[in-house]
Amino acid sequence: MNSLNKKLVIAFFFIFMLGSFGFYVIDKAAKSRIENIGFVGKVPSFSLTNIDGKIVTEKNLNDKISIISFIFTQCEGACPIMSVNMATLQERFSSSKDIQFLSITTDPDFDTLDVLNQYSTNYSKNDNWFFLRGDILDVINLSEQGFFLSAALLPAGHSTRFVLVDKELNIRKYYEGTVESNIFELQSDIVTLLNQG
Repeated sequence: MNSLNKKLVIAFFFIFMLGSFGFYVIDKAAKSRIENIGFVGKVPSFSLTNIDGKIVTEKNLNDKISIISFIFTQCEGACPIMSVNMATLQERFSSSKDIQFLSITTDPDFDTLDVLNQYSTNYSKNDNWFFLRGDILDVINLSEQGFFLSAALLPAGHSTRFVLVDKELNIRKYYEGTVESNIFELQSDIVTLLNQG
């Protein structure tokens, strides 16, 4: 083997090793990102009514990545911003059948199914966003005991956080639903969970 061939073999071997190391680092970083999303707890059992009159339970979250929020339709502060941000996420992931959105009203006395349905037309462009209502005591319990979010002085005292739930009903992380940088972080974490499979 002449000197030029030896140099080519050594260069090829070096490039191969460098590429292998690069793939290893990328794989470790991806796994680390998935692990860093964390686990907060499990989604509890619940039963709420969607705008189409169908009952939605925790079983509807199986095999889906779910983003959950608490809102009410008369809200003039955070809720419209949260709903716009949720609509943005819905649009960004419109091609995925693995993602769904749930907005739960904290004012079921006013937010009838008809009112929620009208509200939904302002934001949702797809049938993967559920607008849910239930008994106020069930909503309080679900928020505080189920998702570990505040529910004081409802309807206005609801949390403005989005909740990320994975396909196995694990509560993974919280994001401030009115802060753009948090929405970008949520979007990135959704992609991470989608890539996880």
